[in-house]
Amino acid sequence: MPYAEINGIRMHYEEEGEGIPVVLITGFSGDTSFFKQLIPELTPRYRVIVFDNRGAGTTEYSQDTIESQDFVDDVLALMDYLRIFRAHMLGWSLGGHIAQEFAIQHPDRLITLTLVSAYPYRPARSSYFMNGIVDCALRGGDPEYISMMTNAFCFTEDFFSGLESKGKVLRSLKGLDPKGLKDQMHALDGFDTRDRIHQISVPTLSVHGLSDIMVEPKLGDFISDRIPGCVTLRLPNTGHIVKPSLYVREFMDHMASHERSDPSRTLRSCRINHNRSLLPI
Repeated sequence: MPYAEINGIRMHYEEEGEGIPVVLITGFSGDTSFFKQLIPELTPRYRVIVFDNRGAGTTEYSQDTIESQDFVDDVLALMDYLRIFRAHMLGWSLGGHIAQEFAIQHPDRLITLTLVSAYPYRPARSSYFMNGIVDCALRGGDPEYISMMTNAFCFTEDFFSGLESKGKVLRSLKGLDPKGLKDQMHALDGFDTRDRIHQISVPTLSVHGLSDIMVEPKLGDFISDRIPGCVTLRLPNTGHIVKPSLYVREFMDHMASHERSDPSRTLRSCRINHNRSLLPI
C-alpha cells in the first residue's frame, strides 16, 4: 500500500498498468476502491492512478480542517511526485469539482477532462442533509448511517426496488471517520466555479444521470453549456453513482481521440512505464 509524503500529508495512492497516465478522483467519503470496476477496463492501455482524498480512506493529515484548494494542490503534488507531467483526468462528484479547479488552474497538465455527476457549486439540499448526517455521527451516532443515507441519494428507486425483489440489501461503508468527512464537507461547501467554468480549455466530456437527485442534471448542463466544445453523455434512469459500464466506451473514445490529435506531444509529455445520447455542444 504505497504512500506519498506530499503537502504535509501522507497520501495513500495506488497505480496499475502502463502507458499514458489517467488520474481518477473520487467523491465524498470515497477511497481507492470506488473505481474498482473501471480500472480493469483502462489498464490494458493506460497507467491508472487513484488515491484517497484528505478526510477519507487512509490518507493522513493533521490540520484542523480542509480547504477546497488543498484537494487541488494535493493532486498536483501527487502528479509531480509520480513524475507525471500530462495526464487524462476523470472526477466523480466532489472529484469532478476538484478536476474542474485543476483544469482551470493547470490546463497544461491535462490531455482531457471527464466530469461525472459534477456540479459547479454544492447543491443546497444535498449540503443540508449531508452536513446533518455527519453532525449526527460526530454526536455519537453510528458512522455507517452516513453511508446509508448517502446511498439513498445516490441510487434510483428502480435500483433499490430491484435489490428488494432479490432479497438483497445495499452494502454500506463501515469505518468512516466523521471528523474527516466533516472536513470534506467544509471544503465541498466552499467550491464554486460558476464564474470561471468558461475558462476550461481542456477537451471535456460531461457524464450525468438523468435521475440524479443528489446533483440534479441541470447542474451538469450548467457546466457543459459553458465549456467550449464540451461533449455530453446523459443517461436515463441513472442516479448519482454511475456504473462505469454506462460510460467507459465514451470515456475511452474521448481520451483516444485527443491522443491521436497530437500523439507526439502527448507521449513526450507523459511518463510511459441504454438509450444513451452522446451530443457535441
